[in-house]
Amino acid sequence: MKRNRLIVLLATVFCVLSAVSCDKSIYDGGGDCEVAVGFKFDFNLKYADAFRNEVTSVAVYAFDQSGKFVTKATESGVPLSQEGYTLTIPGLKPGVYDLVAWCGLQDSDSFIVDDPATKTDLICRINTAVRTKADETYSDRMLGNLFYGYVEKTDLKHLPAGSVNTVIIPLVKNTNNIRVLLQSINSDINLTPDQFDFAIYDINAQLGWNDEIVNPAPLTYNPFNTKQGSVKLNDGTEVLTAAVAEFSVGRLFARTTDKTTLVITQKSTGKEVFNVPLVDYFLMVKGHYSRPMSDQEYLDRQDDYSVAVFLEHKEGPQGYYIAARIYINGWQIVLSNPDLS
Repeated sequence: MKRNRLIVLLATVFCVLSAVSCDKSIYDGGGDCEVAVGFKFDFNLKYADAFRNEVTSVAVYAFDQSGKFVTKATESGVPLSQEGYTLTIPGLKPGVYDLVAWCGLQDSDSFIVDDPATKTDLICRINTAVRTKADETYSDRMLGNLFYGYVEKTDLKHLPAGSVNTVIIPLVKNTNNIRVLLQSINSDINLTPDQFDFAIYDINAQLGWNDEIVNPAPLTYNPFNTKQGSVKLNDGTEVLTAAVAEFSVGRLFARTTDKTTLVITQKSTGKEVFNVPLVDYFLMVKGHYSRPMSDQEYLDRQDDYSVAVFLEHKEGPQGYYIAARIYINGWQIVLSNPDLS
């Protein structure tokens, strides 16, 4: 009888110990605790979480407090559009970790991230090409949407069995679309994109674990699309024609404004008709948005820019253009010196 009571008591103790916490089994050589990572993308000008609508793949890298890479988890497709989506990271023992997220890598080959040994090895770079003749690194593609997130010193607690550590990673969008429109203020002149060369110059091809530029080197962005646009009246009369160039570029930085320039050159004369520090011009319209924010916050929240340049034709042996007016996202920029070349 006493033996039967002893068996029942031992069985009860075993069940209690099994349910106490996952850290007990870990330190006794058992399995790991489960970690669920959620995401939010409300760092935009609408201040609304657009994760389910805009992000279709995620990759999270975990590093210990010495900076050593521990593990990576990825997922893509339909699960990300579900309410309350979380990514499970297997193989993490209780402890303190830094988590870095690069989201959108699986959607295209626009970006390359090699598996790192340490946090400083984690570099996301644009998949660029090189013009052999000019030895110029360039990108002329429409980049896939890239999102970055970081949470440091995430303390994964020792939780009761069956419980899950939940971590939320806020995201910022790193890719930008820039549309450049050229229109002549001379109503009898039609502009076409093949009359001009368009380029944006920057040094942002590679970003490190902290979303800052590493290995800065000149990068030329060329349009992924050019076209001639026009507006017609109801009777079919064409009243406006313009040359349009569309760019897709990486993260813009307020601290490198002098390194980010938009240059438009008239092919027939080789003359620059527009050469400006592009980020400085973008920041000129920041004040038109309702909430106060730093320059970098504005550049990170905004991801779509329209640059409308009105050119004035100058008479001469070859005829050339100068910039007369410019609009950024619909807001006019007053030029103190219209001859920007």
